[in-house]
Amino acid sequence: MKKIFCTMILLTMLAFQNICGAMEIEPANYNGTFDYNYPVVKTGNAHVDSMINEKILERVKDFFSASSQPPNSITSIVNYRITCSKKNILSITLLCSHYNEGAAHPSNYKAALNFDTRTGKLLGLGDLKKISSEYAKAEYSPKGITKKLLAYAKKNEIYLFPEFKGLESLPENFYFDENFHLHFIFQEYDVAPYAAGIIDLDATLD
Repeated sequence: MKKIFCTMILLTMLAFQNICGAMEIEPANYNGTFDYNYPVVKTGNAHVDSMINEKILERVKDFFSASSQPPNSITSIVNYRITCSKKNILSITLLCSHYNEGAAHPSNYKAALNFDTRTGKLLGLGDLKKISSEYAKAEYSPKGITKKLLAYAKKNEIYLFPEFKGLESLPENFYFDENFHLHFIFQEYDVAPYAAGIIDLDATLD
């Protein structure tokens, strides 16, 4: 009996290792340029891989199309970061930077993509409460996130636009970090001047 029990434990551990070790993420370059870097995800499930990688490449192509519009003097860079790969969630951030010749500064945009690694589904705000009942709490409502944003701005001495009176809805761009904290992204000029940069708010912290 003890031998059977130990064998079952070993098989369970091996199965768990196979599940955890199944995903691979490799860097790729779009259009042959090293200035456009994006991840290619391999979960071991061809259908899931196709769904995830199609959405990633679609977003990168959007960046590329925007940077290819006249004038041709625009230069761009796209980089990525895998912020979370746990609890069946894969979170990826893509940072795109455009620079027009003669412009005073580059324009930056940070996009977040979240996937259910079991199905390949792209997750949106409507899925947050399904991921955890925690996100049904008032602190994750537009009013609650506004309160956290104001506290963050005060702590970091960020000047918010005086016309900003609070969020009416949550930002569409969100992601999870390695500690499974939920982050909301505020782009340049969303709620503050360019000097504030892209605001990345850890909504899980008080």
